[in-house]
Amino acid sequence: MQISKRLPSGTGIVLMMLLGVASMALAPQAYADGLTITPTFDSSITGNANAAQIEAAINAAISAIDGLYSNKVTIPVTFSYVGLTGNTLLQTQVAGYSGDKYSDYVNLLKADAAANPANTVLATAIAHLGTGNTGGTNTKFGGMAIDGAQQAMLTGLTNSFEGATIAINSNQPFALSGTADSSHYDLVGGLEHELDEVLGGGGVGSTLNTVASNTCNPTPTSPLCTQQGSTDLYRYSAPGVGSYTSSSTATSYFSIDGGVTQIVQFNQNGNGFPGGDFGDFAPPGGGSGQLIQNAFNFFGQDEAYTTSSPEYTMMEAIGWDPVTRTRQVPEPSTLILLGTGLALAAFQRRKLARREHAS
Repeated sequence: MQISKRLPSGTGIVLMMLLGVASMALAPQAYADGLTITPTFDSSITGNANAAQIEAAINAAISAIDGLYSNKVTIPVTFSYVGLTGNTLLQTQVAGYSGDKYSDYVNLLKADAAANPANTVLATAIAHLGTGNTGGTNTKFGGMAIDGAQQAMLTGLTNSFEGATIAINSNQPFALSGTADSSHYDLVGGLEHELDEVLGGGGVGSTLNTVASNTCNPTPTSPLCTQQGSTDLYRYSAPGVGSYTSSSTATSYFSIDGGVTQIVQFNQNGNGFPGGDFGDFAPPGGGSGQLIQNAFNFFGQDEAYTTSSPEYTMMEAIGWDPVTRTRQVPEPSTLILLGTGLALAAFQRRKLARREHAS
């Protein structure tokens, strides 16, 4: 299954180095025994003249995702920095999909919700399952196409996920450090987008790209043609009316309460595969502060990935649970700000590019 994505513009990442001296104080930080994404940098990164900056951007994106979710699972990801064709910004491959029956998948979500009552988003989403799409009907392969990392998280079989790869297109003008200006793409935001997909959200949360491709027309040759993805269950055109179509004129938005509340529009790109990912977002407008999971983005800085982001709600809805505990860790009581690395540049004409996902 292959899924693509395109990006708007924004304002990069501000890097700060804090040096501590004097006495040590205790301050709460995110609990450490939750999600762990373990990076491997291949030789295209370690041998690059900008290796330190590229690795720092990758680690910043991982830290943002790791710090938001409490699920105790380790996800290995290999990163590369290589030339990719066309307008591709980043390309992700994930290992394996699991074909669950719809009912079995719902039971896994219910078990996760029961064990993690703080995930009120998941509880609401489960309560409204059945008001929209209810999974595929293929009995041989199962009714749902679930990403390997999400499956490992829901089942507790943490060693069953073989890993994923994320390739950064070295031909594209990324802001490797500092703030992405009007002539650069936000690398940290792009990596966060791809990491969401590794975990089962965004592009891999829908099978519509496969349905829209020749793979399913006229004779299905892939089990994904008769299955739905994790976020397809939350795809609505109106209250109580599911939306599962590749039509460019269809209405489709993300909702966890049966379509009553529209959180953000899903991409309904009429170009089909290899156009934008149907599982990504398509809010009107773009520019500074654009959503991380946008299907089409421009130059500049993406939004900060926080608990207020629609991406966070998306991931909670498929079983990634919020961090609810804190631990005490040493923190310097006196800090010296060494630098911010903020970079600004003149406005340039915004340029389209796309991210791709393949599995």
